[in-house]
Amino acid sequence: MPLKFLKIKECSCIVFAIVFEIKDTEKGRMYFLGAHDYYSICNKCKELEEMNDEDTLDDMWCNDYITDDFEYAGWKIYKNSV
Repeated sequence: MPLKFLKIKECSCIVFAIVFEIKDTEKGRMYFLGAHDYYSICNKCKELEEMNDEDTLDDMWCNDYITDDFEYAGWKIYKNSV
């Protein structure tokens, strides 16, 4: 099973992403995330996606895709994935 991370956005959505690459660096192990999707979606984001056919996770996919073992950028490991 792939390793997953969860993050709670300011709007209250819960997003998960899977690890697609792991790199060992001077600062420790870094996880590169992809396949961002909603674990739970708020009404505002749901409406935006339905009304505008908009991918509300596009910005996260492009700019919020790195974490580490210490919850860097707010990503927390999803315990059911290990």
